[in-house]
Amino acid sequence: MRSSARREAPQLTVRARRPYPSRRLGAVTRRLAKFQPHESLPDRAPATALPFVVKPLERIAAPSYEDFVKRFVRPRRPVVVTGLTGGWLAPERWTLVRMAHEYGDARVVAAVLSEGTLLDDPTSGVVFRRILVRDFIESFSAAGSAAHYVMAPTSNFPASFQRDYQVPPYCAGAAHLRAKVWIGKAGTVTPIHRDVPHNLHVHLTGRKRWLLFPPGHGSRMYSRGLLSGMPNFSRIDPERPDYGRFPRFRGLTALGGGVEPGETLFIPRGWWHHTRTLDDAVSMNFWWGGQLVHLTSLASTLFKRACRIRRDEWAE
Repeated sequence: MRSSARREAPQLTVRARRPYPSRRLGAVTRRLAKFQPHESLPDRAPATALPFVVKPLERIAAPSYEDFVKRFVRPRRPVVVTGLTGGWLAPERWTLVRMAHEYGDARVVAAVLSEGTLLDDPTSGVVFRRILVRDFIESFSAAGSAAHYVMAPTSNFPASFQRDYQVPPYCAGAAHLRAKVWIGKAGTVTPIHRDVPHNLHVHLTGRKRWLLFPPGHGSRMYSRGLLSGMPNFSRIDPERPDYGRFPRFRGLTALGGGVEPGETLFIPRGWWHHTRTLDDAVSMNFWWGGQLVHLTSLASTLFKRACRIRRDEWAE
C-alpha cells in the first residue's frame, strides 16, 4: 500500500440541491427550533448483562499511516481511533438540527425497520426506501421506535456536503472506496453481519454500542446462507441468544463497548459486528480495500442484483 501523502481523496458524484423557498425555510426553521433530541438510552446490554464475555476495545490516538497498516490493518485487529476528524466540520456543528436545515431536501436511502431493527424480508433482505432528511429527523420527536434508519451514499447529499468531511488518510486513494452517512434514532439496532472491505466508522454525534466477533468463528455465527436475502448476516441476536437453536454460539468472547462522538471504530474485513444506537446519532463510514476487495465487492453486488437482493442500497 502506498504512503497516504501521495494519495488524493476521490471525487464523489453528487447532485445539486434545490434551494428552499423562503416561506418554507421559515417554517422549517421554526419547527427545528422546537426540536428536542430523543431521550438517550442507557447501554441496555453492557458487558455485565450479556451472557458472554465482552473485552473492551483498544483505544489509541491516530497513528501514522504506516503504523496503522502494520499494527491493525494487516493483522485485522479492531481499534478505536481518536483524532481522525481534523479538517472536518467542527464537532459541535454535527447536530440533527443542522442536518435537517442544511440537507433537509435531500432524498436519501434508508432501511425500513421493524420494532427498531432492520426489517428482514426473506427474499429481498434489507428493504430500502427514499425519504427526505427533514421529515425523518422531525419524526424523532414521536414516541416509540423509528420506522427507518438512514444509511445513505454520500452522493445522495448535495455538493456542499463534501465541505463537511475529509476521506480519512488510511483509506484515501484505495482501489475500492465507498462511503455512507448514517442517521438513526436512539434504540436503532443493526443485527450481526460482516463485510468484505475494511470499515472505518466515524462517530459524529451520539453514542453507539458495538459488539465484534472474530472471523475465525464463522461456523459458530450461524450465517443466514448464500441464497438467503441477507447472506452476510447472522441468525443470532447477541442481546438475547437462543442457545437451544444456536448452541455453538455459547462461550464466544466479543470485543465491544460504547464508542463516543469524535471517535472512529476500525472494523477489519470479515469481523462480525452488531450495533445498538444509544443516542440519536449521526455518523459516517468508509469501506475500503485493494483491487481484490474491489473485484469481490463488485461480484457481490452483481450477485445481489441477479437475486433481486438489496437493489436500492446504493441508489444515486
